[in-house]
Amino acid sequence: MKQDYGFALARERSIVLGPIGHRIVEENDLTRVWEVKLEPGEELGFHIHHHPYYVVSLGGGDNRIETIFGKTIATHEPLGHTVYIDEKRAIHKLTNTSDQTYLSRLIEFKAVRWTYDDDPSRAEPEAGDQAPEGFEAAFKEILTQTADVPWEPKSLEGLYQKMLWRNEETGASIALIKFDKGVGIPNAHAHASNQFMYCLSGQYRYIPTGTTLVAGSFYCNPVGSVHGPTIADETTIFLEMYDGPHYPVQPPWYSDPKDAT
Repeated sequence: MKQDYGFALARERSIVLGPIGHRIVEENDLTRVWEVKLEPGEELGFHIHHHPYYVVSLGGGDNRIETIFGKTIATHEPLGHTVYIDEKRAIHKLTNTSDQTYLSRLIEFKAVRWTYDDDPSRAEPEAGDQAPEGFEAAFKEILTQTADVPWEPKSLEGLYQKMLWRNEETGASIALIKFDKGVGIPNAHAHASNQFMYCLSGQYRYIPTGTTLVAGSFYCNPVGSVHGPTIADETTIFLEMYDGPHYPVQPPWYSDPKDAT
């Protein structure tokens, strides 16, 4: 039995589905990053998602999700709130029901693409198992076995990285970062873009606030927000992502300029 995601109802109501965000901030072969910005009372119209995605709030409060079938879901998305959606959901819209601006980054993971049985525009696969002519030139997937990539020391002693992907034009990057126990960033600082960190192992602490990351913690520091100094209470490994350049200027704890990019 085909699941109804609302495409037939959208046709009956002459609803044209819109984009899932207001503008694309960054895109590469693996991810697409959208900005969603809603003033109080403003809505992002009916849309549907074709990839799993992460939402990171950069400011806001109460929102309301309404499906095309009329079901409503109240959400509270203040600064730093995150949510990961890895399942298909019906056509829906989003409304800012608070008295403050809602701003977020929605990160699509393009390696997985969802199709919907009731979507009339869904492209059916062609018969046969032959790859289309010229596909080699368009094949841009990236697969890295991180265990085979050596840890590269940075110019702050006890800090290492494995660079997994980098956009040289924008400065956006994805890397594994390792802090030895007792090592941290010695000064308060801000970044030139949004920083996203997922802790894989260890324990890492922001000294002034006591914010502590352990295995499974997701952390977002919005562009321009000051944080630190920090300390690794245990040897700690992060998956760290930036959607642009890392620092506005080279910080004093790095003697090598490339460590700041």
